Amino acid sequence: MKRLATVFVLTALALPAAVTAQDDGGPSLRPVTWERLLNAADEPENWLMYSGTLDSKRYSGLEQIHNRNVGNLELKWAYQIPEIDRAETTPLVVDGVMFVTEAPSNVVALDAATGRQYWRYNHELPDDLRICCGRNNRGVAILGETLFMSTLDAHTVAIDARTGNLVWNTETAPHASGYSKTAAPLIVKDQVITGIAGGEYGIRGFLDSYDAASGARNWRTYTIPGPDEPGNQTWLGESWRTGGSPTWITGAYDPDLDLVYWGTGNPGPDWNGEVRLGDNLYSDSVLALDGENGNLEWYFQFTPHDIHDWDAIQVPILGDIRYEGEMRRVMMWANRNAFYYTLDRETGEFLVGKPYALQTWAEGLDENGRPIRVPNMEPSPEGKLVSPTIGGGTNWWSPTFSPRTGLYYVNLLHPR
Repeated sequence: MKRLATVFVLTALALPAAVTAQDDGGPSLRPVTWERLLNAADEPENWLMYSGTLDSKRYSGLEQIHNRNVGNLELKWAYQIPEIDRAETTPLVVDGVMFVTEAPSNVVALDAATGRQYWRYNHELPDDLRICCGRNNRGVAILGETLFMSTLDAHTVAIDARTGNLVWNTETAPHASGYSKTAAPLIVKDQVITGIAGGEYGIRGFLDSYDAASGARNWRTYTIPGPDEPGNQTWLGESWRTGGSPTWITGAYDPDLDLVYWGTGNPGPDWNGEVRLGDNLYSDSVLALDGENGNLEWYFQFTPHDIHDWDAIQVPILGDIRYEGEMRRVMMWANRNAFYYTLDRETGEFLVGKPYALQTWAEGLDENGRPIRVPNMEPSPEGKLVSPTIGGGTNWWSPTFSPRTGLYYVNLLHPR
């Protein structure tokens, strides 16, 4: 079958003004301060981070395109991505400059009005990568005039947003041991928060913080507790050492609580739970971490002892809603296991849990949100029919929340 390179297409009625070029031909843009990131919703003409805002709502206040004129959209320009591979990126738009990552670990700066390329950064990769699910990259973060990107060889790099020149390059973990990185980092104050991938290759998952100026690591929080740490007893023997629980999608941040929220992947090996008996904390969970030091403040595990590969790596959405007559700070989460959850994001208290897609593996959730499993749904040599599929009720695709409608929107897989 003939394969074509990905084409990045922009259709629009109008765009922000074309970016000003500097003397050296590079783009000119205002520094993206922490203050700008905190108030990103006030700049709907820009898209300053992976999920648009720190609360990950992915809501745009722009009103020029609506249901009465969307049919008038026409092609303005097209940019062809040269690498024949997956295109799972969320572009950033900063003052008329669009930053787009390409497979496997490259980034390009474009004039958002014309598609003209300003520069390209190509990250050189080794030949011995161990990659589970495609050579992809989901985006960059920006602070000041510096971009930050994860790479498939498990590095975090800083790139000058005006020139595309490398500022620093820090190895996160040895790629030869199965570690890799695909998620866009998240900026928290002067920190670059970034996760890890590679759960299929016997890694031990973690979340890192790096100093944005130097690339030095501030802290690391493992997603699987070690010996003498609470939760280690939920792993059989030494299985915690290779238990997976990666952090391969971008999380969210609450500046008022100074909490970083991040989802974790499935335990490993994926479908053989016999070698890792127990709940396997903190796999398939959301972790709430102190933004200063990475200390675990609370967790909620969606699927204890997962044997179906239902990662909890969905993007957490933060919002304030009325629940049982009072306003609550909540987290909204449509999980890969086909249940939707609302949690109190201050404490992790379970508030709501209901199926949103076809599921046959659980009778429901108990009062604490723990699934009540249907017997005999474990994988077997002869096979079992279970829903959701390995793809889950949803997957890594970002949901969104509209403060105007008060509704949560999510893509779902509904097998027929």
